[in-house]
Amino acid sequence: MRLWPDTLAGRTLALLVGATLLMMISSAILLQDERKARFDEHNLYRYLQRVATLTRLLSDATDQERSRIIKRVTEEGEKISLDETPWVDSHPRHPMEKKIARHISRSTGIRDHSAIRVMIELDGRGKSHRGEDYFRFRADKGIKTISISILLWDDLWLNFQTHHFKDAPPWASATLQGLLILLALLIVIGLLIARRMARPMAQLADAAERFGLGQPQSPIPEEGPREVRQTIHAFNLMQQRLQKQICDRSRMLAAVSHDLRTPITTLRLRAEYIEDQEMREKTLTTLAEMEAILSDTLSFARDEAADEQARSTDLAALLQSLIDDHADLGGNAEYQGPERFNFICRPVSLRRALNNLIDNALKYGESVVASLSTRPDQVTIHIDDSGPGIPDDQLEAVLTPFFRLEASRNRETGGTGLGLAVANSIILAHGGELSLENRPEGGLRVTLVLNQSEKQHDR
Repeated sequence: MRLWPDTLAGRTLALLVGATLLMMISSAILLQDERKARFDEHNLYRYLQRVATLTRLLSDATDQERSRIIKRVTEEGEKISLDETPWVDSHPRHPMEKKIARHISRSTGIRDHSAIRVMIELDGRGKSHRGEDYFRFRADKGIKTISISILLWDDLWLNFQTHHFKDAPPWASATLQGLLILLALLIVIGLLIARRMARPMAQLADAAERFGLGQPQSPIPEEGPREVRQTIHAFNLMQQRLQKQICDRSRMLAAVSHDLRTPITTLRLRAEYIEDQEMREKTLTTLAEMEAILSDTLSFARDEAADEQARSTDLAALLQSLIDDHADLGGNAEYQGPERFNFICRPVSLRRALNNLIDNALKYGESVVASLSTRPDQVTIHIDDSGPGIPDDQLEAVLTPFFRLEASRNRETGGTGLGLAVANSIILAHGGELSLENRPEGGLRVTLVLNQSEKQHDR
């Protein structure tokens, strides 16, 4: 299972959502720390206000009222009592103790600072970013216990002690729901934006594939980010230039064909007037070979420059018809494969390539077996013969134009060296691959691999 998306839209969305989640989690951690600090300060302020209020109430109350008031206001984790001696023996020394004492003095109106004694017991003295005036008031690292002794007007000490501080409540469900809704909206908006950004690239990939398969392709609309627009613009220009070069080449080949055939025909006519019969026959044979070589060369060039449109073709029927044609002419040819298989190709050029390969197989071997196999992503054609094969060090060289294993210039034994080159050129134009290998049992195997995409599947 791949966690990292494979598409541009998926990766853009993953980066956007990942960055947002990281920002939200980091912000939550920072806000949680600040939130605890604010809550702890509120707890301390509330506790000191209770101390100041209780001090004023007890100062004006009778002995019976004092006992009843103390009993009612005492909370869990607190100790409150009226005694003749204070629980805190020393005056405030720690900056926090002095701060608490000043706060109580202002709230109760007691001006005698010796009448207010504060002692705090600490778990730790964490670093402060606000200096002396700020203390991180937390139960896990901060104030563990606060003890306060206040001298009343009748010389009795009001003693307080508490070690119970409430923790900050968890995040409210409404806050969490709001964050989840925000994240969901971000995902939806991010998906729309990512798909819009990736659409021009998908169109470019589709156009490039169709152009490689010879299918008609109009210029792609130049839209999307600037880099994508520049890429599409370059592709459109390349496509126009290639199409123009193909048209120019076709016209040039037609002109060359006409210009060269005319002098050859003239030479053939003049050769007829040669009185020496042996010389006349040799000259006519040479001219015939020249004309055949010219025809093969022009045919090879036309195949490379051909603008035949690709269309859906029954590839199995095409291959089987070629085998049947050679069998009817007396060749030992056999077909193996499915009866029908539709495939998008240039049928005329592909037929010529397959015909060249079958001709070669029957020319150099006594029999040929053509097999067709299909897979979801490719089509494979094997053409096996029973001939002598090709030396391993020349398997690649025979695919180049005008390369002949037979060293003589006799076309009957060596040909022009264009048959395999033409077939290879046609297969490459289909976006496929042609390879040769010698079979262990003898003979040569020609393998054609034609890739197919979802657009090429039979509909």
